[in-house]
Amino acid sequence: MIAAKFAEGMTYREIGEMLFIAPATVRTHLSAIYRKLNVRSKVALAALLADRRLAAGPRAPAASRPSAHLQVRRVRVPHAAEVDLLVLELRRADLRDLLVREGAEGDSAT
Repeated sequence: MIAAKFAEGMTYREIGEMLFIAPATVRTHLSAIYRKLNVRSKVALAALLADRRLAAGPRAPAASRPSAHLQVRRVRVPHAAEVDLLVLELRRADLRDLLVREGAEGDSAT
């Protein structure tokens, strides 16, 4: 959710206020997300999220969705599948990093 809101143009402060966390915490989360998803810019992050949304299928038209101020309580439910996909991607990235590190350690031991 932090990544999506940041990619949509929200500031660290705005995201922090929405989630009741400090802007520094938002920055920390984004840093981890960038590293794990192997993106280096807000544009790359937005493109990655857009690709995932296209793969997920069409959403309801904006007129049928509740206004932004009403979504605060319900925001986790519609995005649960997206969050699950991001968690899976992060776990894959962690595993890939671990395999690379173990491979590098094995190469230096021989």
